[in-house]
Amino acid sequence: MNVKMWGLILAGAVIDAVSIIVMVIYGYGFMVNPAAFAFSYSSTDYLGIMLSIVGLALIMIGGALKK
Repeated sequence: MNVKMWGLILAGAVIDAVSIIVMVIYGYGFMVNPAAFAFSYSSTDYLGIMLSIVGLALIMIGGALKK
C-alpha cells in the first residue's frame, strides 16, 4: 500500500468533508432568514471555498503519486 498516496487522498477527503459542512451551515443561514436571499459573500463562504480547493488539490496530488 502506498502510504504517501493514500495519506494525501484521505487528508484531502477529510478537508473536503469539512468544507461541505461549512458550506451547508452557510446555506442554512439563508434558509433561517427568508429575507437574506440577497446573496452576499462572507468569510464563511470564502473559508468553505478555500478548504474545498485545498482538499481537491491534495486528492489530485495523491492521485498523481499513484504507481
